[in-house]
Amino acid sequence: MGDFLSIVWTIVSFIVGIVWSIVWFIVRDLLSTLLWLLIAVWIVFVLRYRSFALGSLAMLRYTRYGLNFGLRWIRGRPADGVLNPAPTTKIVREYQRLIPLGYVSASEQINVILIGMLVIMANV
Repeated sequence: MGDFLSIVWTIVSFIVGIVWSIVWFIVRDLLSTLLWLLIAVWIVFVLRYRSFALGSLAMLRYTRYGLNFGLRWIRGRPADGVLNPAPTTKIVREYQRLIPLGYVSASEQINVILIGMLVIMANV
């Protein structure tokens, strides 16, 4: 009886091992691709908002919007905000200081240098 169970266990573990190898091969590539896409989108947001913090927050905000849209789509609810009407807004004109054309602050320059270094490191 012990030899029979040992043979059955060997066969089952061999089959499960092969199936797991195939599944992990596919999942590993998908996870790697998603991670690289996430990094590329994050770099775009960082460059767009010219700040690591603001770019990260914008990425989180749009991710939340996307997940909310996806959940509403799965549940079959309208995604146009019918249940939550848009708040009334008051337009206020604020003073904006004039920044000379071509002016780039030191922190923005450092941000661009760091992003460039990350891109170079990713290509090596």
